[in-house]
Amino acid sequence: MELFHINAALAAMGYAVAAVFSKQALSRGAGILRLSFLVNLLFLPIFGVLLLEHEGAVPWELIHLPALTGVMFFVGQLFTFAAIRFGDVSLQTPMMGTKAVFAVILAVICGTEVIGLPIFMAAFVAMLGVGFLGFSGTGAERVGVSIVLALLSSLFFAGSDTMVGMFAGGFGLPLFLFITMGVNALLSFVLIPFFREPLSSIPTAAWPWMLGACLLMGLQALLLNYTLARYQHVSEINILYSTRGLWSVVFGALAIRIFSQTDKADHRGIYILRFTGALLMCVAIGILFFPNT
Repeated sequence: MELFHINAALAAMGYAVAAVFSKQALSRGAGILRLSFLVNLLFLPIFGVLLLEHEGAVPWELIHLPALTGVMFFVGQLFTFAAIRFGDVSLQTPMMGTKAVFAVILAVICGTEVIGLPIFMAAFVAMLGVGFLGFSGTGAERVGVSIVLALLSSLFFAGSDTMVGMFAGGFGLPLFLFITMGVNALLSFVLIPFFREPLSSIPTAAWPWMLGACLLMGLQALLLNYTLARYQHVSEINILYSTRGLWSVVFGALAIRIFSQTDKADHRGIYILRFTGALLMCVAIGILFFPNT
């Protein structure tokens, strides 16, 4: 096991914990667009820490690379918001597992990695695992819209990861990531007209959860993107990062118990699906590491 494997797993766990904080903030009236806006703004100072390692001049002739990466990251978020607002979240959540598959496909197209059959299989099994884990058990509505928007979200996020893996090292890792998140933060201001209520109307009870979600989301994004840029194993990192679906179920169940919430999907069939999803995630990880054992 390499360090980038550990980093990807830790980032996945961090995302899952951040998701719990986000859910608590949203349940207290934070608003999904307002929360996303604040998360994107906080990305900037968190990624700014990397600039302490930056040396040398800015390669202005390559400035379009981190800028394009930031655009792709933001567009991925836009499609995520659209899938949640105009689609069905019971389909959007499971479909996030396709990001690992897109990462493998892009690696093959771009020729950035040597992709063998085990990685293809691991990505596919991980996608199925995320699907089982995220299945809500309710009838989905607007199926076509949900699937298309969620697939586009996964594609753009995978493209952003691929860009980081391909170009961050040559550009200068700290500056590349900072510019990427700077562009993402700048573009986030287009979300403001779509707020249902202004930031000032966010309930006091939501703020601690929002700040916790912003901090955790920023730290896991920093760890994930630094790992992508430093080690370039985009496909393997994304397969391990897809375990966030597993951890989201685990930490989400704990949150339900802690906050005494009613789990609407609390029945045997859902637990069987989630157990199957967890088992598939374990199989995917086993496939990924089998060639190296």
